[in-house]
Amino acid sequence: MKSQEIKIRNLPVSEIKPRSIRVKPVEILVALVALGVYFIFQRSLLTSTGMVLVLLGISCIILMPDRTLVQFLPDYMIMYNSRDREICQMVYWDEVVSWQYEWHAMSDLLVVTLLDGSTQSVDMYSKRSVAKYMRQFAPNKEKKSSRSKEV
Repeated sequence: MKSQEIKIRNLPVSEIKPRSIRVKPVEILVALVALGVYFIFQRSLLTSTGMVLVLLGISCIILMPDRTLVQFLPDYMIMYNSRDREICQMVYWDEVVSWQYEWHAMSDLLVVTLLDGSTQSVDMYSKRSVAKYMRQFAPNKEKKSSRSKEV
């Protein structure tokens, strides 16, 4: 099996920019700040709401911790281990048997089953973000859970 657990510093250098899923939703926070600025310049009752949105968005962008959860490349995906920040799991697409998004109380999981029967999982916070890439790179391998809805 080519899929393996490796140190992050030993990852192969790729000329292709990987598609990443991160903890912090930067795009949403920037949109929140933009909406707040729009409300501020409307000179209406929404000015104070706009100020709150701007302060909230900027403080989240600056103060919230951020890290990469998963990266997607044409040949493989990289799942970053939440316990040991120096190790990651490199999973090749041709070795993926199935994948499933599982909902849990604290955080959700992306569970990937490999050819040798082993499973790899990583914490997730949104099915929508990961399902798009998993369906693109591992088509027809999604194992539906009882709670899943079409996203």
